[in-house]
Amino acid sequence: MDVEKGVFMDLTKSQICKAAKGLFNEKGYQAVSMRQIAAAAGISLGTLTYHYAHKQDLMGAIMDSTIKTFPATAPQDIGGLCLLLKQLLESIADSPFYFNDPSIYRSVPQLQTQNYANVGHLFELFETALKDMAMNGLFVPELTDMRIHQLTMVLMLSHTGWSQYNSSRSHQQAISLEEMLAAQWAVLYPYLTPKGKKEYEKGLSH
Repeated sequence: MDVEKGVFMDLTKSQICKAAKGLFNEKGYQAVSMRQIAAAAGISLGTLTYHYAHKQDLMGAIMDSTIKTFPATAPQDIGGLCLLLKQLLESIADSPFYFNDPSIYRSVPQLQTQNYANVGHLFELFETALKDMAMNGLFVPELTDMRIHQLTMVLMLSHTGWSQYNSSRSHQQAISLEEMLAAQWAVLYPYLTPKGKKEYEKGLSH
């Protein structure tokens, strides 16, 4: 019975997070009330507050569930790096409110701390991946640790910039995920060795 109860609670939490994320994307985090979230999830306000006492607790759960989908260790090949870049773009497309409203973090210190930790984890994944692949001969020796750090900053900031750009444009003017991924590789490609370029081109053909 305890197992069944646990599964039911997990499903309810997932249902709540999905409803909340939809409302946050549509209206913005600040404009959405707990009562609206409960209605969208098809549950009572009491059930909602049983699982998440405050809206920031719910937001924190959404942030946690997103970061847990990313790998714990850095990819070691070009295909893995491409998948990581694509996964981050997909997560941004799924939750644009998370990236387009910095007031969320300024107004709730615990969310700001959590956001810093999540961004730090992703930054470390990308930086470590580039360093390891440079050591394995996939990137040219000129890609020093300092330049790797700079490239990582460009990659991370480009994700946020992509989301904010698209949020201010019509659907027809938006930059697609595929276009953004190609633009990121346009930055990385000149640093690939012949071995790295071969891996990259092989990945494109599949």
